[in-house]
Amino acid sequence: MKRIFALIFLMFMVTFAGNLESAKAAYNSGDYERAADLWKIELDEGLKNPEILFNLGNANYRMGKIGFAIFYYESAKALAPNDADIEYNLKLAKSQTRDKTENTEEENPILSALFSAHHAISLTVQLIILGILIWLIATLAFLRIALRNPRAKNICIGGTFVAVIATCIFGMSAGYKIFVAETEVIGVVTAASADVLSGPGHKNQTLNVLSEGTEFLVHGVQDGFAEISIGERIKGFLSLAEIGIVK
Repeated sequence: MKRIFALIFLMFMVTFAGNLESAKAAYNSGDYERAADLWKIELDEGLKNPEILFNLGNANYRMGKIGFAIFYYESAKALAPNDADIEYNLKLAKSQTRDKTENTEEENPILSALFSAHHAISLTVQLIILGILIWLIATLAFLRIALRNPRAKNICIGGTFVAVIATCIFGMSAGYKIFVAETEVIGVVTAASADVLSGPGHKNQTLNVLSEGTEFLVHGVQDGFAEISIGERIKGFLSLAEIGIVK
């Protein structure tokens, strides 16, 4: 029995490796559709890893399918959030969308600066900084007790205060990123355009039209439609046939 299982596993690995090599060869020769089909086969068989999703994003980008490219890049990013290549290609694909829902209202410069700083540092780096700050606070607390010089004690108190403030700021930012990653579900328009409907059905009123590659939040799925929102201005339902949901 063990030999049978080993043989099946070996056959699976040979087929898997063959598909991946064929996909790479097709991509390098410019046959992006065949490459995408082969990578999609591996994905449908349960092999969900960031490299295959990234490759699918690249193949769809080459074919001009910006919506699918963004969808696969976002899916790859969910598994490898700190990959620079994924982030770069995702930004490149997003730059080519025709987002009709872009907010044209003037933003508060202070809030804009805070959000820019929040997104400038990855969650991994923030957690490392938090660990360093906690170690620094503990060290300064120990020195405050051990040192006898009043001036040195005051420096330790001031340093501890600054470190605690910095810890609170980085902690809130990292906590929010973790909360978003655990609770928010992102969707992407993969069709050329998608109608935002007032209810889960094609007979409902069209409230808005989203262009290919537009991203939104998904709040639930029912009857073949996803309940979505973009900020406070756009809320409604999109057909699952016209979108991809990042899971």
